[in-house]
Amino acid sequence: MGKSINCQVYNRLKDDILFLNLEPGTAVSVQKLADLYGTSRTPVREAIVRMQQEGLVEIIPQVRTNISLFSIDRIREEQFVRHSLELQVVEGLVKNCTPLVIDTLENIIAIERRACQRQNVPEAFALDNRFHRTLFEAAGHTMACDLVEASNTHSDRLRYLSMSRHDAIPKVTELYDQIVSAARQRDGETICSLLKQHLRNWHHEIVALRQMYPAYFGQTG
Repeated sequence: MGKSINCQVYNRLKDDILFLNLEPGTAVSVQKLADLYGTSRTPVREAIVRMQQEGLVEIIPQVRTNISLFSIDRIREEQFVRHSLELQVVEGLVKNCTPLVIDTLENIIAIERRACQRQNVPEAFALDNRFHRTLFEAAGHTMACDLVEASNTHSDRLRYLSMSRHDAIPKVTELYDQIVSAARQRDGETICSLLKQHLRNWHHEIVALRQMYPAYFGQTG
C-alpha cells in the first residue's frame, strides 16, 4: 500500500507539473502538496526528490522549493537525444512497417485530431507520445524510446504548452500524415527529411513560446 501511495503521489505531482497546473517558477511546499493530495508528508517529500532528479523542481535548502523554469539549454540537449535516436530507428521502421503498423499510426492520428477538436490537450499530448513510441516499437527499439521519454522533462512541458495553442496540433498531425505515407512506401529518405523538418519547426516554436511566456523561462540559454 505504501508503494502504491508513493506512486500515486509521484504521478499526480508529475502530471501537475507537466500539464502546467503548477506553473514554472511556482513555489511549493511539502505540507501544501500533502494537503492538496490528501496524504502524509512522506510520499510528497519522496516525490519532490524524484522531481529534482528529473529536473522538474529546484530545491534551495532551508529556503524554498520551486517548480523549475524552462531551460533552453536542457531542451536543446533533450531534443538532440530524441532527434538522434529517432533518425536511427527509420531503417528498422521501414523494414518492419507492416499494414498493422500503418493502421495503428493512422488510428492514432485520427484520434489525436478528435481530441484536438474537443480541446482535450492531455489526451492529444498522450496520443502524440503514442505516435512516436509506435515508430520506435515498430523498429524494435523500445528501450531507446524509454530513454527519450524519461529524459524529455523540459521538452514535454514546453510541448504541452505548445499544444495548448490548439492551432499547433493540426500542423503536427499533417506532418504525421506525410510520415505515414512515406512509411507505407518504405521511403526512409523522405521519413528522415520529415523528421528533420519536424525538429526545425519545433525550434521555431520554442522561440515563439519564449516570447509569449517569458516568465516561464530561465535567464540562461
